[in-house]
Amino acid sequence: MPANTRIYAGGAFAFGGQPAVDDLLAAGYSALIVWSVHVTPTGTLVLNDTQFVANGVYQEAQPMNLPSRLASLRKAGLQIVFSVGAGGTQDFTNIGALLQQGSGPGTPLYDNFNALKQAMVKAGGDIDAVDFDNEDNMDTSVMVGFGAMLAAIGYASVAFCPYYQDQVWTDTYTQLRAKFGKSFVSAIHLQCYSGGAGNSPEPWGKMIADNGGGTLLIPGLATVQAPSGWWDKKTNSPGSGVAQTPNVAMYGEADWSGFLRKGNYPSADAAMQAALGGTTFFFYCRGYLDLGPGKRFEPGDAVFFAGVPWWGSAPQCDAYTLSGSCSNPYNSGGACPSDLQQQYAAWKTEKHPPDGGFIWLYDSVVDCLLAGCCGGTMKQPATSALAYRQAISNGLS
Repeated sequence: MPANTRIYAGGAFAFGGQPAVDDLLAAGYSALIVWSVHVTPTGTLVLNDTQFVANGVYQEAQPMNLPSRLASLRKAGLQIVFSVGAGGTQDFTNIGALLQQGSGPGTPLYDNFNALKQAMVKAGGDIDAVDFDNEDNMDTSVMVGFGAMLAAIGYASVAFCPYYQDQVWTDTYTQLRAKFGKSFVSAIHLQCYSGGAGNSPEPWGKMIADNGGGTLLIPGLATVQAPSGWWDKKTNSPGSGVAQTPNVAMYGEADWSGFLRKGNYPSADAAMQAALGGTTFFFYCRGYLDLGPGKRFEPGDAVFFAGVPWWGSAPQCDAYTLSGSCSNPYNSGGACPSDLQQQYAAWKTEKHPPDGGFIWLYDSVVDCLLAGCCGGTMKQPATSALAYRQAISNGLS
């Protein structure tokens, strides 16, 4: 059976438009894990920094067009998972407090998670699981209560995303399966990076086997990481990984399928501050630029893209890329695709081998795409979403 391959994705997918959909389809993952949903004290749902469900209504505070884009991935065969929580948050603390107010229709938590699911269904998709990235409130009753509420809404399953072994996870696992069947906890996404660096999937595989199986064991590793994004808020200046190429723009006859959007800004710095997730490069016009029908740009226009640039001469423009040095701050081994393949191959030899693997994080893949790391170049990146998926598949084959 082929390895089940998954990738966590945040703003790079949320604001990455059709290019992000196309990239993930071409990469061939089994599942996309949308990360990270935060739960406020009032039950409002926020995807990273963007509110998208409140008062029982799905409404994106900043356009992401998530339902239709996720539906297109699901129709192509990818499972869609929404991950709740993260390190340094109070999401499960808030969930615990909200559950005390009730967990049925008419309560904020129920109504908002119901609205989230229904928005996906209305667009022709669905949510296959809700991932528990609980790093703030290790309370079995909270996680079981949350899972029971999700089951009542109609969610088919949940997944766990632990970074260390704790009896709370085991107790939650056994109680949810006893209530809703073996398949209700569909996967364990074991963090083997950052706080979970050095983790072995083996004890979790044994725990699953001891409880009768039925849950996929999916350990994850981090990709190479960029030193910063487009704008460094601490220094109020361009990020250290931003590189400028003067007097060029995207070649008019090149492949523009990575085009994301354009906007008009008083300076290139202002355009950088407005750059959204999924952007790998843009050009900024100091004067009028005519690249042909549909590609005419005014002074102050910034044109944002995903993918790999193809520059053409344009004395009235400057181009900017995220192409600084990337590194490995999270894995105990390396973070290049070849390093991950080696680790998955080692895990395959354990008594209870993994059923697949996950990559954290698509946003980092995008930010490092043009950095030339791991033996690649800007024109031929070695750290693409496809390369990381192949690392899992090849390591476990």
